Amino acid sequence: MSRTIMVVDDEKIITTTLSTMFKLMLKETVIAYNDVDLALACDEMENNQIDLIISDFMMPKMNGLEFLKTVKEKSPNTVTILLTGYADKENAIRSINEIGLYYYLEKPWNNNDLIQVVKNGLEKKTLEDDLKSKFLELNESNHEISRLYELLKHDYNTQTENTKNLIITLANVIEAKDKYTDGHTRRVGIISRMIGEKLELSEERINSLETAGIIHDIGKVGVPESILNKPGRLTPEEFEIIKKHSEIGETIIKPLGSLQDCLIPVRHHHEKLNGSGYPDGISGDQINLETRILAVADIFDALFSDRPYRQKMTLPVVKEILKKDVEGGCLDAKVVDILFEMIDSGSINKIFE
Repeated sequence: MSRTIMVVDDEKIITTTLSTMFKLMLKETVIAYNDVDLALACDEMENNQIDLIISDFMMPKMNGLEFLKTVKEKSPNTVTILLTGYADKENAIRSINEIGLYYYLEKPWNNNDLIQVVKNGLEKKTLEDDLKSKFLELNESNHEISRLYELLKHDYNTQTENTKNLIITLANVIEAKDKYTDGHTRRVGIISRMIGEKLELSEERINSLETAGIIHDIGKVGVPESILNKPGRLTPEEFEIIKKHSEIGETIIKPLGSLQDCLIPVRHHHEKLNGSGYPDGISGDQINLETRILAVADIFDALFSDRPYRQKMTLPVVKEILKKDVEGGCLDAKVVDILFEMIDSGSINKIFE
């Protein structure tokens, strides 16, 4: 996608030279003005279509700082660069904070340096635009979550069995949305139940544990598919978005009386015993047994399944990773030992057949 660069200088030879250089070197759309009034009144400015502006400092009518300040008022997301003489260096530095100036270059500038600064500025604008788009997607998803929340609260709060069936169906919808985790929630539920049985938990706790496993990722309904199915590694911004799914999941099931025992495991299934997890950073005894079981089952299935950015790992590799997580204080040693017994006995393989 072509970006738009604006060059503003009262000297025509400078605007012509820079425009030609940017068109040849960057292959972007370039518009130039020798009059600040015309620049501020152009259609691209009015429609917020300018990605980056380069302005001279000394110009008639208003100086470059005044001009760029006006630009920021009309188009806050436009990247601004100032060309300035040495005498105006102090004003340029001060303007970085005052008007959000991206960069300034002293005259005479080096063309290679200027090209690199413009490239970096355009990359910054692209990243900001992408992040803004992702947050808009997230907001739209949040509106859908609120609608779903009210629907569930109004229609299903007193219908225990129907509510469970609806949640399980919605969990299946999440798996359909996230094409790389087909069967993930079902397997996590089964593995959690098997570990709970080995620990001789009551049937009531085991049933709730299995249900929590099935619905633990329900909050992914609020994560854009472009992030869930991204083939490469997530950016820090994308990871912050996906981390919200545990809190969103708790919000969805909170009004459902029959699922109250699942609230804590759903919210905390990414917490670590050493406090390095999310969303609350709790540790040690603050993490209950059901949550510890669910966390181990979730990590095991994720490692032993294909993901967008890698193929599934072998069981020896999976065991080594889990062992290191225990040694690092992340996972419950007793729960992991029980899982290893299930792996060694072959009982875990039946789930993946």
